[in-house]
Amino acid sequence: MLAGAVAGALIGAAIIAATAATGGLAAVVLAGSVAAGGLSMFQLVKGLSTIFDLPEPATGELIRGSPNVLVNLRNAMRAGEDVSSSCSGFPVAHPPWPFPVTIAEGSATVYINGKPAARLSSKMTCGAHIKSGSHNTFIGGPTLQVEFVLDIEGWLHTGLEALGLVAAAGALVLAAMAGLAALLTTVAVGAAIYGGMELLGQLGDRLGPGYRDLLQGMAGLALLGAGPKMAKVSAERNAARLANQSQVLEVRTAAQVNEAMIAEGNLPAWLEGTQVKTEIVPPGRQYQMVVAKGQAEAIMQGKPAFGGFAAPEPIPSQAYARDKLVILDRFKTDVSHVITVETTAPQKIHSGLTGPLENYKGGVQQVEFVGDRNLKIVGTPSLLPVE
Repeated sequence: MLAGAVAGALIGAAIIAATAATGGLAAVVLAGSVAAGGLSMFQLVKGLSTIFDLPEPATGELIRGSPNVLVNLRNAMRAGEDVSSSCSGFPVAHPPWPFPVTIAEGSATVYINGKPAARLSSKMTCGAHIKSGSHNTFIGGPTLQVEFVLDIEGWLHTGLEALGLVAAAGALVLAAMAGLAALLTTVAVGAAIYGGMELLGQLGDRLGPGYRDLLQGMAGLALLGAGPKMAKVSAERNAARLANQSQVLEVRTAAQVNEAMIAEGNLPAWLEGTQVKTEIVPPGRQYQMVVAKGQAEAIMQGKPAFGGFAAPEPIPSQAYARDKLVILDRFKTDVSHVITVETTAPQKIHSGLTGPLENYKGGVQQVEFVGDRNLKIVGTPSLLPVE
């Protein structure tokens, strides 16, 4: 089973190459994938071996035994006393030992000549275990270890379990950092997987020995194999979500922005005591822009001319355009029409509240297009009511 577990761990490690995870998330995904792959292969190989009663390769032969206790005319074996002549190490579950290998485990309640009675599955100091014996004799009691066991397979299994717990804890920490919704989702998914695995285990117990391990191992590998697809879908969803979000470049006070505008010979446009954001908005954002009758006619002829300011909210009237958007008469004598413009590419803007000028109050949200106008006209110009 050691080779299968290693193969599963390597398969799990390869999953990280198919995900878009980076940083701490990548570490969690890698740890979880290695643990899931290794443990799943452990169970799969164990289940198949049990169901089909697959023969195990012999790595040595027990010698000596009790001089006066026989089991089915064979010398009974004792932990801490009897040995195997050697251990070949095949199939890489433990290293080869070219010298006698002591039986390291036996029954804690059954003793032979003062030594724990060895039995099927009792481990040797090299990590191998007793695989054959009397078929009609069973020695009970818990297992007692009396010698050191180079249990590479057991250590690997324990290490994979610990790695899985660390990955689970890391996932919970990252989810908590992302917010309550992410944490609850992570807990719910984990609980669903745990519950599903337990149901498969109960079904396997009904089918017979080995089926619990077989079904759970297959399910674990299936979930692992679905990892890249799930990661791709998640990445696409995140990309779509981010594509609809603005990227804030800078936040300044309205006073700072107004001061810069005055220095350039322009009138201050922003409400003192508030903040102005410089941001990149994605394609598809729509704004309302006030235009004169002549501009509206030019637009209808396919000759659009975009102004520098617009509003993210509907403009109900010409009076609103004057008073709230602070469109001064000297700059635009006609505010009779409104058009809808839409960004066609990432567009840099300033956004904030309009400041008062002359007799106009301001105080509503507006945007200023910065740099090239990545805009298009949506629909046709609409006539604004006067009041």
